[in-house]
Amino acid sequence: MLTQYILMEQYIPYVFLGNALLVIVDATLGYFMAPLLLSKMEAAKAESAAWTANSIRKLLSVVVALYMFFNCMAYFGQNSLLLLIVTAVVILDIMLQLVVRWKVRRKE
Repeated sequence: MLTQYILMEQYIPYVFLGNALLVIVDATLGYFMAPLLLSKMEAAKAESAAWTANSIRKLLSVVVALYMFFNCMAYFGQNSLLLLIVTAVVILDIMLQLVVRWKVRRKE
């Protein structure tokens, strides 16, 4: 068990940088998905849709800040388990965004 932990130690910087890249990809997808999803809603009005898209984008910045906070906390604390949990959550978030986008486009 100790040897597995030592082997993981050498990959922590790469996982940290990979997480930072994944968070950027996640934020980009979320930034462009919010207006796309709102435009597909039939009940969305022009002025409320713009306000809702801006609200979602502000919430997205909070989520990205939390991802990066826990990513940095895990990296600088040398906590490889937390780093892998952050990786899994970000990848799950990206996958769910892609599934929602696929379902919205399928309904067209």
